This record gives sequence, structure tokens and C-alpha cells, in this order.
Amino acid sequence: MTEEAENDVGTVGGAASVNPTTSTLASLLRNYTYIDSQLSPPSCPDAADFQCLDSGECVPSLARCNMLLECSDGSDEDECSCADRLRAQFLERKVCDGIVDCHDSSDEQFCDWCGPGKFICPGAKKCVDTSAICDGQLDCADGADERQCVTLSTARSAAGQARYQPAGYLMVRQRGHWGPLCVDDFDALVRRTRTAWSVRELGSAVCTALTYRDATHVFRTESEPSVEQDQPEPFYKLVLSPDGPRSDTENSTSLVFEEASCPRRTAVHISCGDLQCGLRPRAQQQRARIVGGTNTSPGAWPWQAAMYREGEYQCGATLISDRWLLSAGHCFLRSTNSHWVARLGAYRRGSTLLSPYESLHIVSHIVVHPEYQDIGYVNDIALLKLEDTARMSDFVRPVCLPPAGADVTEGALCSVIGWGQLFEAGRIFPDTLQEVELPLISTQQCKKRTAFLPLYRITDNMFCAGFDRGGRDACLGDSGGPLMCQETSGEWTLTGITSNGYGCARAARPGVYTKVANYVSWIEDVTMGPLPRRRRTHCSGRRCPLGRCLTDDNVCDGVVHCADGSDEQDCLAED
Repeated sequence: MTEEAENDVGTVGGAASVNPTTSTLASLLRNYTYIDSQLSPPSCPDAADFQCLDSGECVPSLARCNMLLECSDGSDEDECSCADRLRAQFLERKVCDGIVDCHDSSDEQFCDWCGPGKFICPGAKKCVDTSAICDGQLDCADGADERQCVTLSTARSAAGQARYQPAGYLMVRQRGHWGPLCVDDFDALVRRTRTAWSVRELGSAVCTALTYRDATHVFRTESEPSVEQDQPEPFYKLVLSPDGPRSDTENSTSLVFEEASCPRRTAVHISCGDLQCGLRPRAQQQRARIVGGTNTSPGAWPWQAAMYREGEYQCGATLISDRWLLSAGHCFLRSTNSHWVARLGAYRRGSTLLSPYESLHIVSHIVVHPEYQDIGYVNDIALLKLEDTARMSDFVRPVCLPPAGADVTEGALCSVIGWGQLFEAGRIFPDTLQEVELPLISTQQCKKRTAFLPLYRITDNMFCAGFDRGGRDACLGDSGGPLMCQETSGEWTLTGITSNGYGCARAARPGVYTKVANYVSWIEDVTMGPLPRRRRTHCSGRRCPLGRCLTDDNVCDGVVHCADGSDEQDCLAED
């Protein structure tokens, strides 16, 4: 470039003798600066305020993600993470507390002890790199990083999801990476190690380890279709000792895998039978431990359900299969025509934001026992059918039903859970699921103890639970929830349904429970028999996920009424 040209560029727009090319460039620069100033108005006087994207108006920072449209363009509610919502609702205590409350895990992934993309140790303020998952070392206190290292999945990309897949290719995870188990040389391995194992037995061992009862179908496939041809690794192979895989006392199977090439890409496909009931994979301690109760741990009681009527929490319920819940009849007697939603996998009742482990299911049928009597809570039991099938996971699993006609064991310590009042007075409800351990009182003993007490009308279909001194009990809001006893096999059985009582945790005033064993035949008849047409509930406006019905005036009114913001979506397009 010549010196003259350099001077021309240095005086853009300053002299009439500027060459045409330079003059055009200067005009473009001036126009660009002008347009940019129109699109980017001055920032807010208070740097902490939020500036609306289109209008440029400034709103307080607390107005960001608070479910109220402060900006005319709605930009203050755009791109809000679940953690942002919690902060805007003054629930900062739920952020970085070691418990995942958000569907996107944003409340625990941007903490001083955890970064995005890391594995969160449940119930602990600790994260580990994904490369530490299934590396043979326990990095989480409860061993959660080494818990899910074998699974069934139809695709490698779906292997790490929380929900169970009862059928699929056998996938193995090591150091955070999933891959199919290669059985190219399985027969040669069996001969070399002089074991008597077969692929069928491998399938049975895997199903047992995944807490299914057995394998129903096992076969090899020469080409695993979910693995792309340009992605040859990782594959894993099974390493067998001469004794073969071992089963320990917890019915899990000890298998050893290592990474390997897989020239023929031969995988094994397994279909498992029914899921075992009454198991608690996420319970931090296998212990039997609400008034006088304590917080549970996330996923500790995977069959507990929260029942919402028209968007408001009402009662507890218990999952007994992938389509049926059991609860108390008095919860539904005068509201069978209401819109009911079951919230499965819930830990925090007070939050309208769902965790990644929760699911919502509309109740299609409500069957209150035909001989239920409101006075005395006689036959206080109801069955609820879900509109769609619940997907099972460590956080959503069924409890076991007791043998028909079985009696309760006097003095046995069993557990009651729920979100009921913490005290008899004051209507103080917990946010976190509570658990309490209570001694059982047989039907005959309860009749004797309450014979001269008003309001108690104990029948043979009831039993009681509680301490003579009081102090621990179920309370208002716990109705419909389970009373569970652990069997010697380790499985938990639904012994009772929380029904009624005289106050809460009073001395010599035990709680009363429906004896489930006396209704097993009725449960089987209802769940296996014909049902009337599914329930239909009317809402002229729009329903929120938990069931609240909004009128048309509440839809696109600038206020977010539904937790997921669905009532304010696509509003600009509608206008």
C-alpha cells in the first residue's frame, strides 16, 4: 500500500478528494454504526437490572424468571433454567444443596463444588468426572458412581437413561462410556476356562442383577444395529474365572468386563420378565426407621405417589404395578369426577418443578371399595388406574402386596411415609418426604385399647400402629400413603394404608390403618376384571401439568400460572 493510500484511509469522510472506494466504505461504516445504535440501546443505569431484548426497557433483576412477564416482549422469561426459577421464587436453599430438584439438573451443576456435565453424587455436595463412573473405585459415599454399570438398551445413546428397559442389548459401562458386550468368542472363552456357562445363563444373571425375576428370551445377533459402523468402539468382553460368575447374598451378579475389539460385532439381546417388587435400589441404608419423623433420602421409597386434585396435593398413594395405585377411599369419595394426577418419583411435594426422576400420570379410573362407609372409615381403600403405563426406574418401582389373609405381627417395627402435617396444630407441612418407624398393634389388641375411646371403631379389616407414649404418628395429609414392613428376604410389603386416628401422635391414641391383606382378592378382581369407560374431566381453558384448570382469561395473560410455562407459550403467534 502506498503512503497516499494510507493517508486516504486515515481521513475517512474528512476530505472531498477521497477516492470513490474509500468514500463508499466510509458511508457503509457510518450507516453500520447508526443501525447498531438503534438495535443496542444504552444499558440499564443499574447494572444488575435486566434489559428487555426488543424494547430495551429495564426491569429489576428479581423480575427475571419469576413467571411474570415484565418485558412487553416476554424476554425476561425466555431461556430460564430451572435453577433460575428456584432463585426467583426465593428458594435459593434448594440450589447447590446436593439434591437434584430440577429436570435439567441446573440447580446442582453450577456450584462451587460441581461443574456442568459431571456426575452428581446423590444427597451429597460432591461431583465426580464422568470418567470416574464405573472405574472400580467408589468416589461417591454411597457408591452411586459404581451402581449402574450394566444395563439393557436398544441403543448405546440411551443406555445411561434413568428409566429401566426390560429388553435390549446387553450394555456395559466403563470409565463413563457405554458399549455393547461382544460375544464373538464367548464359546471359546467358555471352553478355555472350562466353565459350563451359556449365553442363556448370562442373560438370567443380568436380569437378576437388574432386579428382574428372570430372562424370558436371550439370543445372539450378528450385527448390533444401534452401533454405527464408523464408531467401532467401545466394545467390551466378559472375563470368566473357572468358577464362573458368582451370585452374592443380595441376588446381584459379580461380572468382570474389559474393553475389546469385536470384529464380527456379535452382541447379545436379552428380554427380562417381571420386575421384582419391594426393592429399594436408592435407599442409602436398608433400614426400617409425619410427626416425629425424619427426612427420607431421594428415591428411598420408590413406590410412594403424591395425588393432586385439580392441581392441589391431597393424599398419598402406593404403586403396586405399572398401571395401578392403592390409596384410601376417603380421599376420593366425593371427588371421583375431579381431575386427578399421580406424581411418581416425587421427593419434594412443595415444588411445582419436576426433577428428572419424576413422572406425571392422569388417573383414568377411580374404584372406591363398594362397601366403604364414611362414618368409621370402614373399608377405607381405593384403587386408581393410570391413563398410561409408568416407566420403571430406581425412583419408580412397585411395592409387594402381602399374602391374602395374612395377619399383622404384634410389636413389629414398620415404616410409614408421607408429606402430612409435622404437628397436630399449626398446619405446618413438610416439603421433603418424611418417614417414621412405628410398632404394629394387632386388630384384637387395638380393639381392647380403644374400646372406651370415642371416634375409634376398629373392625377386623383394620389394625393400629404407634407408641403408647405417642410422639410419632401419621397426620393430616398422610392419608392414603403406605405402612410397609420389610420381610426377611429383604423385600418390602404394603401391610397397611394410612386411614384415620384421634389427633396426631397423642399418647394412647394410635393411628388406624386399613389391613391390605384382607383386600388382596378384591384388588385382583378389580385390576384383572373389566372396567367402566375411562373418566373424562372437563376444562374449558387449559390444564397445567399437575391438573390445575385455567380459564381462557388466565391463558396468555402475561402471568405464568403453570410451572412449565405452557399457558404463556405461543402467545405472540396467537395474537
